[in-house]
Amino acid sequence: MRVYGSEVVICRLTADAGRARLHLLNYGGREIEGLRVRLRGSYSDGEAYVAGAGRLALEDRIASGGATEFTVPRIVTYAVVDLRTAR
Repeated sequence: MRVYGSEVVICRLTADAGRARLHLLNYGGREIEGLRVRLRGSYSDGEAYVAGAGRLALEDRIASGGATEFTVPRIVTYAVVDLRTAR
C-alpha cells in the first residue's frame, strides 16, 4: 500500500477473497483534498465513507500490473474505503 498527497495519514487494510476494507486516519488537523492510494491487487469497484461528508465515489480508479490506484476526493479525520475484488 502507498499513499500519495499526505504525510499525516495512517492506513490499515483488511481483506478476504471477495472484498477489502481500507481505514484512513488523518492526524494532521487539516482537510485533505484528493488523497491518492495504491494497493496491490485488482479491485473492480468501491466507495468511500468519509466522516463529515458521507458516502463519496472514488475517483480516477486504475487497475493494471497487479495493482489498483484510486483517489479519495476528500478526507477530514477518518474514512473507510470498501472495495470489491475483481473477478
